[in-house]
Amino acid sequence: MHGIRREDFYKTAEEAEAFKRKLEKGYKLLDSFVNNVRESECTVESCDGILGDPAEADRMFELSTAIIDFMPEYNPSWHYRKNYFLQPRLDRERLVSLLLDELVFTESVLKKTPKCFSLWQHRLWVLTLLFNMRYSGVSDILTKELSLCMTLFKVDGRNFHCWGHVNYVRHYLKVLESEGLSGGSVDDLCYSEFSKLIAKNFSNFSAWCHRGQLSETHGSLADELDTLTPAIYTDPNDQCLWEHFDWLLYRRNALGYYLVRSFYCSKSHSFVFYFNDCVKLWPSDSFIIAGVSEENCGKLDGTWSAISCVSHNRRLQDVDVPEYAWRYTLYEPCAVESIAYVSLSLTIETDEGVIDSFYSRLRHMSKCNLSSELNSNGDLVPCLLALRYKLEVLANGDMPLPLAKLEFSRSRMDSASGWEDLSSVLRGPAIMPYSLRIVSLGKDVTDIILEQQLDMIKSLLSMDTDSKYLYLAMHKIRQQLGQPSDSEDCYANVARIDPLRGTLYGDLEMFCKVKRILDATAATGSACANLADMNLRHLSYRILQPHVLLEELDLSDNLLSDSSLLDFGLYVMFKLRHVILSGNKFTSLSRILDSFRSVVPLERLNLSGNPLAVETDWAAISLSPFLREIDVSDTPLSRFILEECGLSGCTDYASVPFPHLPDFCVTIYGPKPTFDEETVPSIYHEGISRVLLCRSCKKE
Repeated sequence: MHGIRREDFYKTAEEAEAFKRKLEKGYKLLDSFVNNVRESECTVESCDGILGDPAEADRMFELSTAIIDFMPEYNPSWHYRKNYFLQPRLDRERLVSLLLDELVFTESVLKKTPKCFSLWQHRLWVLTLLFNMRYSGVSDILTKELSLCMTLFKVDGRNFHCWGHVNYVRHYLKVLESEGLSGGSVDDLCYSEFSKLIAKNFSNFSAWCHRGQLSETHGSLADELDTLTPAIYTDPNDQCLWEHFDWLLYRRNALGYYLVRSFYCSKSHSFVFYFNDCVKLWPSDSFIIAGVSEENCGKLDGTWSAISCVSHNRRLQDVDVPEYAWRYTLYEPCAVESIAYVSLSLTIETDEGVIDSFYSRLRHMSKCNLSSELNSNGDLVPCLLALRYKLEVLANGDMPLPLAKLEFSRSRMDSASGWEDLSSVLRGPAIMPYSLRIVSLGKDVTDIILEQQLDMIKSLLSMDTDSKYLYLAMHKIRQQLGQPSDSEDCYANVARIDPLRGTLYGDLEMFCKVKRILDATAATGSACANLADMNLRHLSYRILQPHVLLEELDLSDNLLSDSSLLDFGLYVMFKLRHVILSGNKFTSLSRILDSFRSVVPLERLNLSGNPLAVETDWAAISLSPFLREIDVSDTPLSRFILEECGLSGCTDYASVPFPHLPDFCVTIYGPKPTFDEETVPSIYHEGISRVLLCRSCKKE
């Protein structure tokens, strides 16, 4: 595994016999341990049974040591040792001595079985207990623990048990450093050790990833590229190198969350904000100040609400989840002219606090803390990001985003330092050339650096290097530089090299075409986009952004189905009035209508030519209040509707109430066309051209 050859378990008959005797002895030890535990309730709280008898408790402790030497994976033996250490009869000095001996013992076991989950968990528990006891030498112990992990990485640099352990140790050292109890900089030590691992094996993805987490205070883009470029020339098919390459150019010290579009909807008296990623907004700390000018403005009263990209009937109820789009609905209506200037302050919870809380939660658990009063700091401590924009509201409600005026800072709720300005630490987003798309770029990345990396890739391709990562990286750099699209050539070559993922690459190529069409539509100023006949299976928010203010969208003759509704970007398009979904693969009318319920302006929905099945529960269907026309022509559902309304065989215009939807009527248009019976579509066999469900029975 990981290129490390595993030696034979035993090579001679004598070794095989010795191993057999060891097994017999080990199983006897296990039987003895299990029998003793069964005869007594082994708990710390009651202090009876085995732990109630000091001599028996010590004997069982020695027995657990022998069992661990035989089978470190046997978790009950580790569990007993934890209970043994937590006995009330042990004073602090004796407990510290036992815990230090336990570290020596577990280290000896680690050298034989470095990938035993139970062993790593127990060792972490011992360290956590010493940390919570604030043992005077805990800083030195943790530093040595870090060195031990680096020693184990020399055997296997991708031991994920060990990497997880490193994160806990580093967290504890950072806590001590913040309290002034650490002997030196933890990040300096970690950066140096991770760099050594990369120098030994540049395919160590874990080392690249963990060193990248220190990028705000250590390393530079030039140094990273100097290390990475020779490795890419050595092995251009190494995926971890290209993962780090992509991170360097587009994510290193880049702002993770930002707006990609915003507008004011005068019809609903609400501001709508679209983000580049799902965010969890803090409504209590987010507000809008607006007025006719910067000098004449005031805070607007309203309420925040999330806008889901997931169908309503698929969402978990009463669960606070991050969303791409958020809306601020005003209590009092405001005309566009009265809010020409907007000062926006958004507070977002990032995942940094979640990660820190994950590592801190262990030391606040009851079995890791001898104090009866547990510190409340074990609760989730959020890390907040504040974004501040100064915007102008145009006559059509659109609010362009001036990225040069964007201010961003962060704060930890448990920190006394307050808000930290990130303008010198992180890089803000940028606009992609010849597009409205707002994207992130790594800090210190310039067009010159991108050109240099593009030249490197071209030089590798000129050497007949056949790597899919070269084509993918070149395509992305060309996009960022605003060069003509090469998506067809890129994904054709990638699919040739990696045919097993051909369908995926075909979808990615199609998404590139969709983005080009949307960009071209936006360049003309049109609010209508044509994405018909493109073999689309999905249309997520990430593909549509920032073109979320379209009013008409043609998605006919694609491969969209009910599963496409799980992540459908149309749910957040609040100016959408007309959607054409004809000729797709939708089967459930109720799911489609429920999905579009949040798209309030939607008036017309064309579902003709889909295999829509007959609904079994019409009462459960929920409709958008402004939806006035649903085209269900040439579907199995239309035949049922005609039979229910007694319109089978009707060849002229007719409009009758539909009994299953009280607010709707069935409207039929057009006579039977005159062409051969064999070529007549199925819907025309009854002499009908269009079957519509309309809110009004009046003829248009």
